[in-house]
Amino acid sequence: MRILFILHQFFPEFSGGTERVALNLARMAQHAGHHVHVLACAVHPPGIAAAPVETPVPACLRLTWDGIPVTLIPRDALPATADIGFEIDEGLAGRLAAWMDAERFEVAHVLHTMRMGSAVLAAQRCGLPYVLTLTDFFLPCARINLVTAKDELCDGPEGGRRCARDCAVPPWDEASYRRRYEHAHALLAAAAERIAPSNFVAQRFRASFDGLPFKVVPHGIDLVALARAAGAAAQRKPAPGLKLVFAGSVIPQKGLAVLLRALALLPDRELSLQAVGGFYGNPAYHQEVRALAAADPRVHLAGGLPSAQVYAALRSADLLCLPSQVPESFSLVHVESAAAGIPALVSRLGAPGERVVETGGGMAVAGEDARAWAGAIGRVLDQPQLLGQWRAALPLPMRIEEEAFFYDSLLRRARR
Repeated sequence: MRILFILHQFFPEFSGGTERVALNLARMAQHAGHHVHVLACAVHPPGIAAAPVETPVPACLRLTWDGIPVTLIPRDALPATADIGFEIDEGLAGRLAAWMDAERFEVAHVLHTMRMGSAVLAAQRCGLPYVLTLTDFFLPCARINLVTAKDELCDGPEGGRRCARDCAVPPWDEASYRRRYEHAHALLAAAAERIAPSNFVAQRFRASFDGLPFKVVPHGIDLVALARAAGAAAQRKPAPGLKLVFAGSVIPQKGLAVLLRALALLPDRELSLQAVGGFYGNPAYHQEVRALAAADPRVHLAGGLPSAQVYAALRSADLLCLPSQVPESFSLVHVESAAAGIPALVSRLGAPGERVVETGGGMAVAGEDARAWAGAIGRVLDQPQLLGQWRAALPLPMRIEEEAFFYDSLLRRARR
């Protein structure tokens, strides 16, 4: 098959969970003999080492990442509101449709619709079927995370009415949010398949888009890469005490500052924290995190690392900490840590919290409460046997080969 992967952003500019899932699936499809290509957006093109080309649109970037051909559309070629809604650039959609036909793609796998409304419309216009994977909540929620502007958990958009009531930002009004909901419903309805990575996500989408069916296919992990990381982890000089690891982007939603404040409440306990993740977005938040880390010699900010080094960091730890401030749709690093035999403290919000409660492979903690996190970490320090009990309960997650097998079947059924 000739498969086009479509998502909002990609390597080398971004390396979050959705980007890693897309790369894993593209690599697996390529290994299976399929022709693959990634189409995404370059948010800041000057920072990407790639030469501009004129196809499919002027000034887009063409590169190869880990053997995968990639085309990046510059952000300024997209509608101004593409980070919030699904507005279309007709000219761009036409050029992309012509390119999709010229490249003879047989099916598309859409992993995120932010910024890519014109690309999805192009697929529809040229008759290119697509499978849609719901890696987060952008379709029902302009804020992405199902948390309102009032910091309240949201059950769903209610056809756009709740968005207007609790999250309105000028010039958006109730009519705007209603149109956004209608566009989202149309994108979902036109998909050959709608796939959620967890029951948590599937339940939220079923409640938000009544009448549309959703399947659940969990994200898979690379057990071979994890096994290779075991050697690198074994060579590291062990830190004293309880070894904690945080893995995630340094943004408010991931909650690193909450974890650092929790450690400050345990000043005399023997522990260490390695925080792995790139700094994105809010400079004021970055300053807060750096100040909290600088005040605690037990904390090491490792920054963004390649996947192999992230795996090694997991292997070197006793306990993963994921203090998410918003509902997580899946958390790839959580299942990777489980495969590495590392239990986790996670926020009660979203799929990781549900997973921990179901399996017993850790503890779910109130996400925003630094004292609750300090209490949970203190409990592990006082009762180290908990780590062994949690490890024994860890399930073995799905492998990327299994995930790829399911998607191969779905894409074959959908292709033109």
